[in-house]
Parts: sequence; C-alpha cells; structure tokens
Amino acid sequence: MVCLPNKLPLSINLLLFMSIEVILTNKLTIVGFDLGLFQINTKSIPHFLSMILHNDSTVTFILLTFANVFLTTSKVGVRWGISVYTFLFQLFIGMMLRWNHVLTDNGWNMVLESVMIIVVMSYTLLVGTFFQRMASKEGWIR
Repeated sequence: MVCLPNKLPLSINLLLFMSIEVILTNKLTIVGFDLGLFQINTKSIPHFLSMILHNDSTVTFILLTFANVFLTTSKVGVRWGISVYTFLFQLFIGMMLRWNHVLTDNGWNMVLESVMIIVVMSYTLLVGTFFQRMASKEGWIR
C-alpha cells in the first residue's frame, strides 16, 4: 500500500475535499453551461459517467495529493515535482476527455485550460494553507 510519509490531518483533508468539490462543480457549471465554452456529451451514458468520475474523483484526488505533498514538505524539488506532475496530469486527462469525445470545445482551448488548472491548483494551496493554520490555532493538530 502506498502512503505519504507526512500528510495533512483528516479534518483538514475533509474540509479541503469539500472545498475542492465546490470549486470544481462551479467551474464545470459556469464554463460549460453558463458560458458554453465546452459541451459535455450527454447523449451517451458512459461518456457522461466518465466526465462525472473525472470531475468528482480523479481531479479531486490529484488535487488532494498535491496539497498534502506540497504543504507537508519543505524540499523545493519535491514541491516543484508535485506541481509539474499535477499540472501535466490534469492537462493530459483533459485532452483524453476531448479525444474520446466526452467534451467538445466551443471557444475553450488549451491556454484557457492551462490557466484554469493553475487557478484551481492555487486555490487548493490557498485554502489548504488556511485550513492548516486554522487547525493549528484551534488545536486540531496533535
């Protein structure tokens, strides 16, 4: 079983999970439905389910791993490594969704996708740092 040597406490991970889910759901709703910059394939149940799994499981797990590694290590090389890995993996799975016709772009491009990934990664670190400080002040961390 693979385990991180240092990780954030369960309470912080739970709060971070919920805040990541909120931002990812809102991102999908605003960019996909309100602005219409991409279209989700709802004609095929497997395609639609793959989008839901991508948004609710894969990206959330990647961002939680990113936050746990980035916020618990002091090594600059590890921080750079997890940042590059997180960015490239999200970019890759986004391209796979488009290649498999789960998403169709209508004005959305890889530059906007890259900016959105960086914004969500920054949000994850900001909120994770906030929860980490809040937990240490409240005595949640032993």
